[in-house]
Amino acid sequence: MPPTTYAAAFAGTALDQLERVAEDQRDALANGGRLIADALAGGGILHAYGTGHSRSVALELVARAGGFIPTNLLAIKDLVMWGGRSPESIRDPKLEREPGVAAEVLALHDVRPGDVMVIASNSGTNPAVVDMARLVRDRSVPVIAIGSMAHAAAAPRRDADGQVLFDVADVVVDTLTPVGDAVVALADGTRACGTSTLSAVFIAQLLVANALSVLAERGVPVPVYRSMNTAGADEPNAEAERAWAARLRPIES
Repeated sequence: MPPTTYAAAFAGTALDQLERVAEDQRDALANGGRLIADALAGGGILHAYGTGHSRSVALELVARAGGFIPTNLLAIKDLVMWGGRSPESIRDPKLEREPGVAAEVLALHDVRPGDVMVIASNSGTNPAVVDMARLVRDRSVPVIAIGSMAHAAAAPRRDADGQVLFDVADVVVDTLTPVGDAVVALADGTRACGTSTLSAVFIAQLLVANALSVLAERGVPVPVYRSMNTAGADEPNAEAERAWAARLRPIES
């Protein structure tokens, strides 16, 4: 493929993948949206968790313009910010493969029955996400998983029981990302330009939109953030946050 067509190849492949996600994952997206709506309608919180690049998917759901206000982000970096660990202790990207990390992160947050959690992971194989799903489900908190079923099927199992995130979640939304993530074939035979994050973020917003539809049908108002970079947004955002302030960890700027 001539280098000048790489961008076109990626755009075409990525857009096709997003269209297939919206159509093929329609039922899972509806079910996930309903779980989120149930939690928020009952006064619960939407928690979001991801490791590596999937943290950006979790971040898409938390404290952002147009997103729900009762949302809380969990991340391995919390071990430094709130747990007293040194920055050096979390620099190894393989930390997500270690058992016990999820429990350590969860202990820093107030996750309780009536809440819901979205966990994002492309492969779903690392103990940091598998354990988190088990731990919160033990608290009667439903889990919505976002990731690639194809990649999970091909990746080595790292959980002691041989399970992946998608085996233990209540709802699974498939990003339809291919094994290896990258979708553009280069001249030397390697591949570049991954679609996993793009597709997962798209799914995150579709879950929000589906939850909003359910809440609207029930006549349940749930506040959403106004963009903090628009005039007059700070006061209503802060006022709406107060109801959940004791349970929401602030995120960095």
